[in-house]
Amino acid sequence: MTIRLASLLPLLAVLSSCSLIWWRKPKDLPPPIPPPQSLGIQQRFKAVLAQDDQAMQQIARWLDESQGIRHKDPSFAFELGQQIRRRLKKVRIAYEKFLERHPNHVDARSAFASFLTCTRDEKGALAQWNRALLSDDKNAAAWNNLANHYGTLALEGDRRDYIQRAFNAYDQALAITPNEPLYHNNLAVALGLKDFRNEAAAHYQIPEDKLPERALVHFKKCHELAPDDFVYAADLAEAYLSVRPLHKAKAHAMWQKARKLTENPRQLQWIELQVAFLEIEDGQYPKAELLLKKVTDPTLDSLKAKVVSAIKAVRKQ
Repeated sequence: MTIRLASLLPLLAVLSSCSLIWWRKPKDLPPPIPPPQSLGIQQRFKAVLAQDDQAMQQIARWLDESQGIRHKDPSFAFELGQQIRRRLKKVRIAYEKFLERHPNHVDARSAFASFLTCTRDEKGALAQWNRALLSDDKNAAAWNNLANHYGTLALEGDRRDYIQRAFNAYDQALAITPNEPLYHNNLAVALGLKDFRNEAAAHYQIPEDKLPERALVHFKKCHELAPDDFVYAADLAEAYLSVRPLHKAKAHAMWQKARKLTENPRQLQWIELQVAFLEIEDGQYPKAELLLKKVTDPTLDSLKAKVVSAIKAVRKQ
C-alpha cells in the first residue's frame, strides 16, 4: 500500500487517528459457524487478519522503541518511515490477494476498509465499504462503518454531500439492527455536531433547535440497551446540556449513574468537570468552582483551565 509520507510525523498522525476518531468501534458479535466447505476460506481470512494485527503491533513497538532517536536524527526517522511503509504494503497485498480469490467476502472487505481508513487511504476505504454492501446490503455493521467514514470525510474535507450520505447510512444500519447501542450512539453524536446541523435538520425535516432532543432520544436508547457501559451513560448525561430548557435534575441523576460505572479516578474527575459545566449553564458559579477543586489529574488541566476562564469572564461582565 502507499502512505503519503515525506517524514515520520504525518505517519504518527495516521497511526494515532485510528484510536482518536469521535465515534467508537462496534463490539464484535460472535461470528456464525461457517459451513464445512468454507472452513478453509475462513482460516485464510483469519491469517490475513493476524498479519494485519501483527503489523500494527510491530509498528507500534518500533515507534515506542525509537522515541528518543527519531526526533534527533532526521535520516533515522526517514528510514523508519520507509520501513513502516514496506511493512504496511505487505498487509495491503495480503488483503488484495485474498479478495481476488474471494471477491464477495464481506468481512474481508470490511476489514480491508478499516485497514485503509487507518492508513488514511480514504478513497480506497470508501470503495471497499461500498463493495461490501453490494455483496450484502443487509450488513448493519458495514452501513454503520460507511456512515462513520462519510462523516469523517465530511469533517476533514468539507464535503457537504457526504453528510447526507452519512445520515442515510446510519438510518440503514438502525433499520437492520435497531437494538445495537453503538449505532444509536453514533447517530446521536452526529446529530450533535455543529458542522452537520443544516443537513441533519433537512434530512429529518425538523428545526435545528430540535436536533438536541432528537439526539437525546438515541442517547437514551443506547443507555437503555447497554446500561452498564460508562461511556454511553456519560454521553447521555452530557447530552442534557444541549437541551433547552435545561433538564438539570435529569442530568444530575444521570451523572450519578455514570459515577457508579467509573473504573478509575480519572473518569471520576472528568465527571466533576462535566457537572461543573452543568452548574455554569445554570449560573451556579460557586458550585462549579468547588467541583473544579476536586479535579487534580494533570491530563485534565487544559479543559479545567477553560472552565475557570469561562467563569472569570462571566464574572467580569
